[in-house]
Amino acid sequence: MSTLIEISCRDPIVSRDGRPFGLGAGTRMRSAGWPLPSMVAGSFRTALAKAAEKDFSTANAELLRQVSVCGLFPAAVPKDGASPTLYLPAPLDAVGAPEKTIIRSRPEALTDGEGCDFPHPNLLPVLLDSHGANPAFKPEPVPAWWPVDQYAQWLAADAIKFDQRFLGTPKTDARTHVKISSETGAAGDGDLFSTTSLVLSRLPVWGSKSENFGDRYRPISLISRAGAATDPALQTALGTLNIISPLGGERRGAHWKASAENLNSLWQCPNIIADKLATAKRIRMVLATPAIFTHGWRPGWLDNDLIGTVPGTTVNVKLVAYAGKRWHAVSGWSLANLPGQPRGPKPVRRLVPAGAVFFFECVGTSPTGLAGRWLESVADEEQDQRDGFGLATWGIW
Repeated sequence: MSTLIEISCRDPIVSRDGRPFGLGAGTRMRSAGWPLPSMVAGSFRTALAKAAEKDFSTANAELLRQVSVCGLFPAAVPKDGASPTLYLPAPLDAVGAPEKTIIRSRPEALTDGEGCDFPHPNLLPVLLDSHGANPAFKPEPVPAWWPVDQYAQWLAADAIKFDQRFLGTPKTDARTHVKISSETGAAGDGDLFSTTSLVLSRLPVWGSKSENFGDRYRPISLISRAGAATDPALQTALGTLNIISPLGGERRGAHWKASAENLNSLWQCPNIIADKLATAKRIRMVLATPAIFTHGWRPGWLDNDLIGTVPGTTVNVKLVAYAGKRWHAVSGWSLANLPGQPRGPKPVRRLVPAGAVFFFECVGTSPTGLAGRWLESVADEEQDQRDGFGLATWGIW
């Protein structure tokens, strides 16, 4: 049984990207655009161990690694006091157009004489939808975070428009610091460095130009979901979690609390998607968190002909096209001395970014079972699944 965790950030959160920082490696600590799943998982397990009064021995570290941690998504309460709304990252097949409209990009067959250099000969290019679209326009920015009801309409192939229900990227907080010698109490020449952190207490309202701060920025909390723990002490602490513990680097504090309200509906597949999947032949998989796959951009559960079975289901699919951005890097530092992962720096791995879209065709089976895999991991490795990499949503095209 899973537990929903609400996280409130009073301070800007340090979530480093993969670029070097430190003595002789660089003086600028740059921030990732959003906290990475591994950072959230590590911070949560640290908070859980503190709440359970556990030490960080190798045995306890293994127990903590078995607790799955899924996602870190914004949630906001509307001004009318209705139920909280979950937000998901923008799908990368959405192209902003004039007048706050959106044009879809979708697979298009190549005509005679055309070709491409894709990594697999069976992949089709993803182009702007030619049905009623005017290609002569300059793409507009797209909101970073979409309310789940509008997100579901997009995945159900319905038309939507951007309005002030959508939210933008978090603001950053840049600070310059000076290194002070412990011996002299003074700074040396050039001993300056800078950090960049994310403000995760509010997100900018898309398109708002109001002079009122409350109209331009929406207060948010952060929502994550944790799986059951095998250790009784950890399971008890999980159900009653209510602790101040750092999220990310520089020991910036956050409030971790097990949700007392029944917010599990935030994590369920919207009815409009479940109805569409019941009869669909062509489906889309959109990543809600970055994913790590064995073959880089391609999931390991697809064979060399791009055919495979969606993890946790009996749904057979064939990959037709892929829409995404360039890979991101993730590394980090291992504090526990675990088998196969000694204490020290972790190897750099490549991530498929959140929002990447995989276009599939069903092969002889119905995709009805995908509704039960909403916001479940499709990553290849079991530990990556428990760390929250590769949470996927589903739609049609």
